[in-house]
Amino acid sequence: MHTQLLPHDVKKALDLLRSDLAHSWTISDLARRCGVKRRTLEKHFRQFVRRAPLEFLSAERLDQARRRLLAAPPRASVTAIAVACGLNHAGRFAKAYRDRHGENPSETLRLRRVPPPARSSPSRLMASSERPTLSLLPLDPIGSLPGGADDLAEAIGAALSRTGWIRIVPAPTGRYHLRCRVTDDRSDTLRIRLMLVDRSLAGHVWADSFECAPGDLAGFPEWFPNLAGGVLQSVLREAEISRSADKDDIQMSAWELSMRALPMVLAADPASHSDALQLLEQAMEQLPRDPFPVALAAWCRGLRAGHHFTTHPQRERDAALALTSQASGLGGNDPLVDTTLAAAAMLAHDLAAAEVHARRALAIDGGSSWGWGRLAWVHCYRGETARAVECCRIARTLGPTDPLGFIWAIGIAAARFEEGRYDEAVRWYRRALAEQPKVTWLNRFLAPASVLGGHPEVARKSLHALTASFPDLTIAQVMNGLPHTPRFLDRVAEGLAELGMPHE
Repeated sequence: MHTQLLPHDVKKALDLLRSDLAHSWTISDLARRCGVKRRTLEKHFRQFVRRAPLEFLSAERLDQARRRLLAAPPRASVTAIAVACGLNHAGRFAKAYRDRHGENPSETLRLRRVPPPARSSPSRLMASSERPTLSLLPLDPIGSLPGGADDLAEAIGAALSRTGWIRIVPAPTGRYHLRCRVTDDRSDTLRIRLMLVDRSLAGHVWADSFECAPGDLAGFPEWFPNLAGGVLQSVLREAEISRSADKDDIQMSAWELSMRALPMVLAADPASHSDALQLLEQAMEQLPRDPFPVALAAWCRGLRAGHHFTTHPQRERDAALALTSQASGLGGNDPLVDTTLAAAAMLAHDLAAAEVHARRALAIDGGSSWGWGRLAWVHCYRGETARAVECCRIARTLGPTDPLGFIWAIGIAAARFEEGRYDEAVRWYRRALAEQPKVTWLNRFLAPASVLGGHPEVARKSLHALTASFPDLTIAQVMNGLPHTPRFLDRVAEGLAELGMPHE
């Protein structure tokens, strides 16, 4: 939807709806306040917003409810949050929320808290590779805040330092500035607003608000910094990717080359992977002792093997394991490197090494969505479905806008497939495809889940999409791609065979 192309009545209606989501809006009321007839407003919404006004309102309310649940204080009520968002029917709210977000609102509330790190090990930053620096700007002292504003700033800084790739420096020298404003609203609720500023652009990169009632402040110093740090590291990573995209390859540091390569590694096509490996080769030549580009290259090789982007998968797995060993030998306590190596190792079918790297990352940075997501996949590939789903949901909570969110959705789908809950598996596989449409390789699992769940038409369409991208793919190749359990793979083979895919 392009805001600048919207008719005046639609723009005004969207502003009205967003300004007061809890209001009992009606189409007639909206049309009157926008100065058009009801039919005109409905027609324009269908044409430009692709949904009716009240459908848009419902989706906005559900999204706001999720944001509030993720930032809720310890004793928050699901019902109170729903009502505050204009969702007054508890049963309908729970179903609509589950359909939109894939989990019950009570599960979001339970999983919202960022687990604290098991230990606090210092991370060795590669300063010469120009890791991003961040300054915490002075905060106004707030009497009702336990420990004071200075302690809050230090705790947020400590949570970000544990990432291993964000360096906290004195104000105002950092590349990024983090501002914090704490206010009490009329309902006696403490509102914490965080704003991230890119000093070089003199513009805001991100802002968000968190609320806490005075009665819930007892554990605030423990849970809030970890929650804020988990969200901020995802935002900063995306900001660094955007910054590197505007630079010339020749002028970029090893870190910037790696950031330029990262979205290419995440892309779902062999051409992007080839470009990424070229950039990572440059980074490794420029700074041979930096483990991050080596780890990224290992991950890229593993993805090529696991998702049928090569005719020599075992060769790519061997290369992934060799690069994983090389990066591990470079040392340093860097959770970003360890989560990347966890992905590379599991794609190369070494689950023991993958678990070591994932747990090492989480021991340092308990707020890492990537760390929880990688541990989730270790559990998933071992058939430990309850643990896999729990870790995937923690990962999605910690990184609600993270580009890898679709991977954690696939993890939940795979766990449900393992359990034989095919309808749920189909729903989560389709959700992952909606979040990242390029991952057409996902249809190798969506198609058999659909046919086994009694949805032959969905299965046929899914298989068609798969064979359009991978015309020569066979069941044997699918069975050899990822290290799922024999039970899981047997069911995949059964479903694909029923749909007519060749075995060899």
